[in-house]
Amino acid sequence: MPEQFDDIDQTGEERLWRWFSMSYASWLTLPRVLMHAMPDEWQQKMAALLEEYDATWKDQPYKSFVSLKQNGKFVKMPDWLNYRHPDRDVIDSMRKNP
Repeated sequence: MPEQFDDIDQTGEERLWRWFSMSYASWLTLPRVLMHAMPDEWQQKMAALLEEYDATWKDQPYKSFVSLKQNGKFVKMPDWLNYRHPDRDVIDSMRKNP
């Protein structure tokens, strides 16, 4: 994930384009368990943005699903990603700035 930039001289489109950086990604996928581990203020902003997104776009005819790979091989979803029973120790160990 790219580092955070606070460049107010860029348009939203430019900032979002830069966020994806040089990747070839066409999608953004964020683990629910990590989003719920963010501060409440962040969760409020994210929920508002997702609500705005839903209000803007019709239901898409495509469905997506996530599968994980490690070292090029498909792997089972780790237990810590279970949003109903998150492993807080694992989640906290992944933070850049604890």
